[in-house]
Amino acid sequence: MVVRKKQLITFIMTVLMFHLSFIAFKEEYFVGFLKIQRYAAIALIGLVFININAFIKKENCLINIILILLSVSVGYSSWINRDLSGYGLINIIFAVVKTVAPFIALEYACEVREEKTAIRVLLACTLIYCFIADVHGFSTGVIGQDKGNLLLGNKFNLSYLHIFSVALYANMREEKAKKVNTTLIVLWGIAFFIAITSTCTTAAVACVLFAVLYLFQEKFEKIILNPIVAIVLILFCDSLLFINSAILTWGPINSFIVDFLHEDTTLTGRMKIYQNVLKLLMMNPWFGFGAENNHIMSYTVARGGNTQNGLADIIVSYGIVGAFLILTIMCIAMIKQKDRYSKSYMALLYTFIVISMVEITLGSYFLIVLALLMFIGKSTNYAEDD
Repeated sequence: MVVRKKQLITFIMTVLMFHLSFIAFKEEYFVGFLKIQRYAAIALIGLVFININAFIKKENCLINIILILLSVSVGYSSWINRDLSGYGLINIIFAVVKTVAPFIALEYACEVREEKTAIRVLLACTLIYCFIADVHGFSTGVIGQDKGNLLLGNKFNLSYLHIFSVALYANMREEKAKKVNTTLIVLWGIAFFIAITSTCTTAAVACVLFAVLYLFQEKFEKIILNPIVAIVLILFCDSLLFINSAILTWGPINSFIVDFLHEDTTLTGRMKIYQNVLKLLMMNPWFGFGAENNHIMSYTVARGGNTQNGLADIIVSYGIVGAFLILTIMCIAMIKQKDRYSKSYMALLYTFIVISMVEITLGSYFLIVLALLMFIGKSTNYAEDD
């Protein structure tokens, strides 16, 4: 087998992006991982400059301009709040690269027609790290016991990485068979099992929601491809509990939360956090506090580790300007999907949007989904290799 130069560069870029965007090792398990991530960011930027011709194509001019604006916005948010974090210029540049890394790697793969290489590498990395994290979690007993001391950080990171494995594999199968195959069912079952055993209720709901959207979205395909529908759904979901918490006391919803999910109607303290989030959002609304200051500001003002709300989380980090740019990227990605429609990525997009009502699913993982929608979509050439 001859490995082409473009294929090798795609492989390297995808691996670098994966370790920047998907993985966050707990520091006590991998002391030097943050330094490795910084080297990965440098290497990724170096590859961009070496292969700059792949990034100056006319058809990607608009999205690249918006990505540059997003990078400036993210960098500015960190810079004006550098006294809170103590971040220097190098760390701020690193934060910017982490934000746009999925778009960099997948845009290159798209331009050199190595989309299948990128997805296969992402899937392989995802499965490898899921396996390692699962073995570590069960062998040490931290899964289900210590929710914030898992190998990959916390139960959220572990559970949603499994959901990504399902979506990536489902995308590879879309052109091979119309029916759901055994491997896909097994991957979904493992993702659901991990979500349940790690007590990540939102991820368990996300698994079910993804399955429903993936299996039945043909019935409303034209609706969900409309960017306006996605925007309205984000605004509705992420403002609902701020506006009217009484909905949680409504009979069917109350029974679902208490009897099925075995949670309380404060949503594990979320309602108390929401009471203070609006005050936090108004403190620095246009450019936020920088992603590196999100936790400390959320804890200090909202009394929670984060806002427990997708859109609010973006605004705390990047402000209204950053949120607007991210939603603009989402709209462009969805418009592109009309030409290469992927059921799995659209299901993942809407899953994250709905779950963002009570979880911070519009962050780095959401950007990965947007990059997949933008540059990968439905790949028609997987089956050709079999």
